[in-house]
Amino acid sequence: MISGFRNLDNLEAALKLYKRMQAEGVPCDLQTYTTLVDAFLKAGELVSGTDLYTEMLAKGFVPDIVTYGVLVNGLCKKGQIDNAQKKLEEMDRKGITPNVLIYNTLIAGHFREGNIQEAFRLHNEMLDRGLVPDDTTYDMLVSGKVKGQRSTSTPG
Repeated sequence: MISGFRNLDNLEAALKLYKRMQAEGVPCDLQTYTTLVDAFLKAGELVSGTDLYTEMLAKGFVPDIVTYGVLVNGLCKKGQIDNAQKKLEEMDRKGITPNVLIYNTLIAGHFREGNIQEAFRLHNEMLDRGLVPDDTTYDMLVSGKVKGQRSTSTPG
């Protein structure tokens, strides 16, 4: 039900159900926490989303690739590229290999922030890990390279 409320962009109803579950002693699972974190981040409530993530960790839940994808996406959309990058490093420490979607999200975030070299470094890191870039990856790299060349060229 919580994911249904999230899909309807009804954070208030999702949060109400979560609080009711807690009050009635109904345990949450990783999927519930991830869904709620995603709902907070999509609503632009970065602090609430990261606070809930911290609560999830405190309760002993171990984030999975989906949780990290939600965090990286939400952080990048709010311009928190450094924090999103830290999630990538956290994944490495926990032995979780990022997927192409997570790399694409970070690459897009770095291009948005004008960090062209870091975007290409992440692409190389993807390749080093044996991940196969998809069409989205290549579209971003070509587009980012062209924009980067335009911004560094001088008018003639």
